[in-house]
Amino acid sequence: MRGWFRGLGKADRRTVVEVREDLHREIRKLALLNDLRIYVLANAILEEALKDREKVGALIKRLKL
Repeated sequence: MRGWFRGLGKADRRTVVEVREDLHREIRKLALLNDLRIYVLANAILEEALKDREKVGALIKRLKL
């Protein structure tokens, strides 16, 4: 799959995030995706979510992180 590594440079950090089993099942119900494609989708979802700083800040406070 071309372009899935877009934006990754030597200075970028990577954090491994384990997707909960129930969320993994839901993603697979939406589309037949292998783990690499789920990784790409998860990154795109995070990228979209982070565009709304207020919402992310509120979520961090609500979760007490």
